Amino acid sequence: MNFDTLKTEWDNENTAINIPNTIEQLQKSKHPIEKLQKIMKKEFFMQIIAIILIAFFPLQFRFSASQNMIYYTSYTMFVVISSYYLSGFYTFYKQTELYIGNTKNSLWKIYHELKLNMERYQSFGFLLLPHLMITLGLETYTVMEGKGKSLSTLTDFHLQYLILAVLIGTLLYVVGIVFWTRYFYGRHAKQLENILNEMDED
Repeated sequence: MNFDTLKTEWDNENTAINIPNTIEQLQKSKHPIEKLQKIMKKEFFMQIIAIILIAFFPLQFRFSASQNMIYYTSYTMFVVISSYYLSGFYTFYKQTELYIGNTKNSLWKIYHELKLNMERYQSFGFLLLPHLMITLGLETYTVMEGKGKSLSTLTDFHLQYLILAVLIGTLLYVVGIVFWTRYFYGRHAKQLENILNEMDED
């Protein structure tokens, strides 16, 4: 093979190098993270305000002294659970602020932390269900007591209707928590997942 033939083959060979546009993809990832931060900041303050307002439910519903004791026992547990969850929520929020979008590993960490916090968010919502049921039960008792009635005066039909209403209400609450989590946080997790998948393909 002479020099001219070698030169021709070298020129005809495709020597283009495909450089992954990693920088661009990492910068794109900041967009869903910034939107996530805005949602988390708003929700954090809304949840704190909600916890404070819930403390005044006995006054609004005019519970009796014995009912107040039951309510605030449940409310204390509610506050303890909420405090634990909100501390984790705030820690994750601070982690997203530290993300500067310069490494793929840090993006993976944010993605996995987001998925973990989505699970915590749903668990937090489910753990609040007993307090909600106690509150509704006390309110129902107060209304019935005001009408001179009690659970013992209810017919079998009314009891079955009450049980069915509780089951349907619980189901709707659980579905609502799942839908809320996926709508506000799941779409951002999906965006991050798509960006990471694009980076893996390069």
